Amino acid sequence: MRKDGAESPGKIVFTRDNPGNIRTVIGCCKNIVICGVKGVGKITNTIQAVKDNTNVYYIGNPVDFEGKKRPGSYERYLNYIMSLKRDLNMVKSIQTLFKMKHKIILIIDEIYGRSDAQLEQIDKLFGMENIQVIQIVGCMKNMGDLIDKVDIIIDMHHNGAFIVDKGLAKAICRIFGPKPRHER
Repeated sequence: MRKDGAESPGKIVFTRDNPGNIRTVIGCCKNIVICGVKGVGKITNTIQAVKDNTNVYYIGNPVDFEGKKRPGSYERYLNYIMSLKRDLNMVKSIQTLFKMKHKIILIIDEIYGRSDAQLEQIDKLFGMENIQVIQIVGCMKNMGDLIDKVDIIIDMHHNGAFIVDKGLAKAICRIFGPKPRHER
């Protein structure tokens, strides 16, 4: 689901500027996964990339990609995230997003540890035309069958980023990830 009139994801050239790399992808793709090693700045670079955008929403997660609680406390983590963009809208209930008609950018922080009900809601969000989803994951395998809804996968590193082939991403999720929801 590319955005109309945008550059093909296959022609994107990344630089050392990760917020710029993310902005480039936001300009041409609707559903985006950003993964990368611990501490690479997946969230901070993403928020930096959307700093000039309005209607940016955020769904947090009290655990990281290993199921560990956020350092300090989840409240402290959220306060830090909210300090990065003062007009960032915190989503308290995913249900409210289904009623929105205007265009928004939605940052979903981590997929690991989410319930089946939350995963079904996220699946629906990927399909909504007015919502551009940026899914942050510490480990791509945790996307499971949601990887099918993604337009592009960016693997971030401290000195740049690269695009992960969608076929490879699907194989990683199928082989190493959780069982699809319909098989549990």
